[in-house]
Amino acid sequence: MSTADYDVIAAEVHRKALQNLTDEMAITLVRTSGSPIVTESKDFSTCLLDTAGEHLGFSSYVLFHVGSSLIGTKAIIDLVAAQGGELKPGDGWVVNDPHTAGAMHQGDVSIIMPTFYEGEHLGWSFANMHVLDVGGVGISGYAPGAHDVYQEGLRFPPIKIIRDGRIDPEWETYIAANVRAPGAVLNDIRSMVASNRTGERKLKQIIDEFGLEHHKRYCEINKDLSEQVLRERIAKIPDGVYEAVDWNEFDGHDGPDRLLELRVRLEVDGTDLRYTYSGVPQIDAFVNSTEGPMFGQAMTGLMTVLVYGDLPVNGGLWRPISVDIGEPGTIVNSIPPAPVSNAHSEVGMRACKLSKDVLCQALALSDDPLLRSRIAGQHQDGFPGNALFGTNQHGGVSVIFYPDNAIGSGGGAQTINDGQDAYGLTCTTGGGIPDIENHEGADPVLFLWRRLVANSGGPGQMRGGQSLDQAYAITDGSGMSGPCFNACAQVPPHGVGGGYPGSAGSFHPVRESNVPALLAARTLPTMERLDGREERVRSKLTHINLAVGDVFVATAGGGAGLGDPLLRPPALVVRDVIDGYVTARHAEHVYGVVLAGSELDAAATDATRARIRRERIGAEPGRALRAPASIGVSLVRDAEWWSCASCAEQLAPASGNWREGAVLRELPIAERYEQLEMIVRDRLEEPRVTTREHFCPGCAASLGVDVATSELETLPAASALREAVVV
Repeated sequence: MSTADYDVIAAEVHRKALQNLTDEMAITLVRTSGSPIVTESKDFSTCLLDTAGEHLGFSSYVLFHVGSSLIGTKAIIDLVAAQGGELKPGDGWVVNDPHTAGAMHQGDVSIIMPTFYEGEHLGWSFANMHVLDVGGVGISGYAPGAHDVYQEGLRFPPIKIIRDGRIDPEWETYIAANVRAPGAVLNDIRSMVASNRTGERKLKQIIDEFGLEHHKRYCEINKDLSEQVLRERIAKIPDGVYEAVDWNEFDGHDGPDRLLELRVRLEVDGTDLRYTYSGVPQIDAFVNSTEGPMFGQAMTGLMTVLVYGDLPVNGGLWRPISVDIGEPGTIVNSIPPAPVSNAHSEVGMRACKLSKDVLCQALALSDDPLLRSRIAGQHQDGFPGNALFGTNQHGGVSVIFYPDNAIGSGGGAQTINDGQDAYGLTCTTGGGIPDIENHEGADPVLFLWRRLVANSGGPGQMRGGQSLDQAYAITDGSGMSGPCFNACAQVPPHGVGGGYPGSAGSFHPVRESNVPALLAARTLPTMERLDGREERVRSKLTHINLAVGDVFVATAGGGAGLGDPLLRPPALVVRDVIDGYVTARHAEHVYGVVLAGSELDAAATDATRARIRRERIGAEPGRALRAPASIGVSLVRDAEWWSCASCAEQLAPASGNWREGAVLRELPIAERYEQLEMIVRDRLEEPRVTTREHFCPGCAASLGVDVATSELETLPAASALREAVVV
């Protein structure tokens, strides 16, 4: 497409008009929902699609809803075509089934409605939010105790429950009878209807101003432009095959503590990207994923790495991308009766991390400096949480689902800065942490603290973002009960370019605490004053009872680091110690920085860094440790060799694996994290989780730190596309 084919200004004005439309749909949700999940945490998305189900605009509050909106809308299109039905203004379908309609999990409910202009069907509007409850054995859509999907709660394949812009009274009665908070849930559905009506009204205003044919033409032009720019970026990535592996944790059902392996293979071929995911057979637990979460999370990883935030989110972005999730019956492509109520946060978020992993491998080898600057450590992408039900201090029903630790997770380090503290998940680009006062006003809780966790960010030349730690006591009512879950307790997010993994998340109850006694004595309950019986519990709990006086402590994990920690300027490490971001021991052990009081001890720091380099390779380094030409890019590959980017030491032939020429130090991750004063849960079963630190034999630079299992063979390195394709 040349500039002669269209008016550049008209294209941008039209693009912005559609973006504003989806943003106003979002504003309608916030103003009408009343649920703190929407008004505070912003766990929702809105978008506009055309008659083919391709995106025209997306509000980007939660990125992975690009998957559920696309697949859910196409499911309705297929259903209407199969039934031969007629679309009418005011019709609306509810969708929340991951198995049949692309939903992220059952707790994420969508209302999808057709849009019209002067009687002509123009497309679809989509509104989605996490509702407080969907029934079943779990609460708020989370059922770690479920052995099949039928236990997890209400499932809606595309069902027309909206007629003339209102919920059908019979469906309203049915839904109210099957959820724990009927008033809140039904109001959320009405809120989504209102959001969709806002979208249609704003679309009519746009077409009234610019004309119908202009609208149709520039919808296609803007999709073409997004595709064109994305393909230009992909073309600067070296053709090849890039692979990565991760593990989903499950220790529920009172059974063995399982690590479920999943992998991705990315083929970069000209201007196309082909993702192929694979995983172990599906299990009878809520971690399994389906098409919607897999596509949505793969695209979330790509959007945060390659889209930069400057490309319009529309159907053009998906044209260069294919996502293959393999044969049905695995954790990445499960089929009924597999439970899926945490599909998006368990296997789904591992898929996002894998997507970013392989993209960062590829970008690090690009000749384009802008693309190389887009590499980053992994975000936490897993959070400790619970979903509780009981009575509150007002005598009413209380449903507790606090996304605080999700939005409070640490962000991965970037080439331009440390990772953002309390960043959130990769997908939660519009998320927010609710105010404590809102929780305490609605629920029988008192928050004891909310703070950042020292040492939670992964060490690196750029440090990972710190995470949120908070605790609340049950102070009134009849107590609260429900499931607990943590997707990232044993396998933390790993760094890039020699950066280290971030800390993992954790939670535990403190039983029979002294909080009631402190309050009775008019003494503020603080972390230092808290006393009680700490209880170690599994990371996936079917049911936990919290009585009045019990305390629930939840600690989110941090983001991963980027680059060798020994390359971090000592002054920044000193600042981190003074600010309480890292401890003095952590600073000395991993960064080699020694303080004398609150000042840098330069001589001791030089000596400590020299000692760490010797310990890394078991000898005196023969070459100087220098910063690589591109921050966070620890390896260089030319036509013949993999080499260290810091000192040019040759490591392995270009057709081989650079790890073969590196010095390896492998330790159980719990042992290594104890040295670093970081949080991780030690596995008590085989296989054990380990850290594999790879160092340059010439300069002792940190080349890469893998998080692996004791039974895993060496991870693959990037390979040429044509050599790797099996015919």
